[in-house]
Amino acid sequence: MMECRLGRRFRLAVNKSTIKLNVRILGFHFYSILSMHPRMKTIGVSNLLLDGKMVTFLDYDSVFLYRVRKEVRMLQRRWDIGSCAIISTGEDIDEQGKAYGNYHVIGLGKLNYQELFDMLEETSVDRNFRRVPEYFNGRYHVLRIAPKFNENWEEVRDRPYLREVLLSETKRECSRAMYDFLRKYYGFPELVGRFKPRFDNFAVLRLVEYTTTHGGWCGELKRLLNLLDIRKLWRQEDGENKSS
Repeated sequence: MMECRLGRRFRLAVNKSTIKLNVRILGFHFYSILSMHPRMKTIGVSNLLLDGKMVTFLDYDSVFLYRVRKEVRMLQRRWDIGSCAIISTGEDIDEQGKAYGNYHVIGLGKLNYQELFDMLEETSVDRNFRRVPEYFNGRYHVLRIAPKFNENWEEVRDRPYLREVLLSETKRECSRAMYDFLRKYYGFPELVGRFKPRFDNFAVLRLVEYTTTHGGWCGELKRLLNLLDIRKLWRQEDGENKSS
């Protein structure tokens, strides 16, 4: 740890991955922590569909699983977002035995742009996640589906996994491509009976390569796909590649 002090009003402490800044001035105390992490490569999936509509994407950090479940049930009732997958990107158990961690939610029902953002305003997801499409030129959300790799192509974070499924009847048209993806990649169950929705005819999803922490594109989608062997998930018995 390296530390620098300028009298009693300014203190700067730096170690390998963190900068801590303390400033006292005009009766105010400012305290900030900046964490430095290496850039990591990964792949995400977009919620923007070929017809311009979107499916529901939610991103929760450091929250109880029961809280996510309760909020998704509310959205299914109020917004008719269809059956949903709760996907864990990291989970732990507290001292009372309750599961908590970081979770993604993917719903199958298709919404227009305005519906999606009105719905997000009723959720407890991070505000920055809600506003991402307003500042991103692609105008869509992206959720990570792959492990994170460091610059030496060593896996440093596991890929997300299916934690729970919340079934729901819906009158909305649902995304066939997202349903197929969830089934083949995460093991999402087949929807039957009253939970089987009306699907569209699109079979393509957008995969996005990017680097975490600092954002930006890593420019190595082909290598990532080869490492994950994602393409084979869509290969038909006759050899036709259904989606990409």
